[in-house]
Amino acid sequence: MEKFSDEKIDLLRHNARGVVRELGLLNDAYFEIGVTLAERHLLIELSSSSCPTMGEVAERLLLDKSTASRLIAKAIKKGYIKSTLDANDKRKRFLHLTEIGRKTLEAFEPIAFNQTKQALLTLLPEEMELAHQGIALYAKGLRTSRLQNQAPHVMLNEKGVVSENLGDISIKLSQKGLSLTLFKQEDENSLYDIFRKVVDSGVEFPYESNSIQEFYRQFFAPSSKVYVCRFSNEVVGGFYIRPNFSGRCDHIANAAYMIKDSHRGQGIGTLLVNASLEIAKNFGFQSMQFNMVLSQNVIAMKLYDKLGFKIIGTIPQAIRNPDGSYQDGYVLFRMLNN
Repeated sequence: MEKFSDEKIDLLRHNARGVVRELGLLNDAYFEIGVTLAERHLLIELSSSSCPTMGEVAERLLLDKSTASRLIAKAIKKGYIKSTLDANDKRKRFLHLTEIGRKTLEAFEPIAFNQTKQALLTLLPEEMELAHQGIALYAKGLRTSRLQNQAPHVMLNEKGVVSENLGDISIKLSQKGLSLTLFKQEDENSLYDIFRKVVDSGVEFPYESNSIQEFYRQFFAPSSKVYVCRFSNEVVGGFYIRPNFSGRCDHIANAAYMIKDSHRGQGIGTLLVNASLEIAKNFGFQSMQFNMVLSQNVIAMKLYDKLGFKIIGTIPQAIRNPDGSYQDGYVLFRMLNN
């Protein structure tokens, strides 16, 4: 901020207020059509998305869920949109544009387009280019500032720039009341308790011992970076990232994840795996490999498949089950630039 004077900041704010007023955004409804600004954005979002859920709409419009719920309820009442239940999960509703909503969208889009066109036509070509660049840069600055302020735990890449994808993941975690931070010594007991219970289940990790020594051997090997996921002050999960190999193969990452029983089934696993992929990419890794995924861990296999991992090898009867039987082990792999 030392580069900018208070006068320049105030001038930018003044001009931004002028844009808002000139666009008519202070009106409760959009010109004669009667649709509010929030409803305009909702209809535009639904027109460009394939049946999103309420949660997805809230994320894209940067609204908290209660505000999004009220907005959607009013739009349903006006007949702009409708919702349908997921056949497999009655808690999930998909949103669709109605014919009324589509016609409303078709009515205000030409008005907004022509308003912008007429404004640009008053400018010289070089001024038009400056307008494009200025709006884009200001939007970029607002977004970066929002990500840093809403989610201070978002990691920066080697150039000190917020990773856009990781920022989005961090926001999704925040909306669930979660945060992701590097492991601290004070997290040891809580994270070890999760490790112990996961090992005891016999479903996810192939380790035979749940001792604290095994916990440190597996999660805190040399070059490991360990992250913990918190709900308020409670540790509810975590993962490590480290090179899977050394030498000229050290560009391949490896990771392992665990989540507390009470917080399963809430989409946290997807967010943690996605976060680990982005963090690994920021560290310079080019790919991710899992060396031993239990074939009977169906939930994990479905998740990894959804996130782009492929089975590149099967080790027959690789893991001995607690009852003396055996299951296969899978080697999974995916590139990080896909």
